[in-house]
Amino acid sequence: SVNVSPETLSSPEGAEALLHILRSDGIDHQRIHLEVVETAFLSADSRVTATMLALADLGCGWYVDDFGTGFSSLSHLRDLPISGLKLDKSFTQGLARGDERSLHVADGLAGLAHGLDLDTVAEGVEHEQEAETLLGLGWRSAQGWLFGRAAPLALAQG
Repeated sequence: SVNVSPETLSSPEGAEALLHILRSDGIDHQRIHLEVVETAFLSADSRVTATMLALADLGCGWYVDDFGTGFSSLSHLRDLPISGLKLDKSFTQGLARGDERSLHVADGLAGLAHGLDLDTVAEGVEHEQEAETLLGLGWRSAQGWLFGRAAPLALAQG
């Protein structure tokens, strides 16, 4: 997964550099998830859409990071090449506190994602009960300390 800033998406130089790297890197693009926050879509003009489509055509998946915390427009889920939604960790933490609204948001977003054939990833999962609840709501994947703490990147020496 790679976070892509709104500036990179809207900048011709940044978008072209990203396309160039991905066209020449030799990595299986099906394994690349490009993550962008909802606010990046506020300036989604034809250039941004073209960049997203070009990267999707290479096989990269687009995920909306921290979904539910920005300025969502459902038309973006319909009109842009979005592959998945990432539930913001604030909703996951709400589940741990027994917050009914967080539960309803997580449930509703899972239903929306499934209806649009989008992948789902819940962020910030720290406890078994959160994972079980999210799985029961239909969330397909999760990330968080329950599965592993952040660790330094180990590069092969050689």
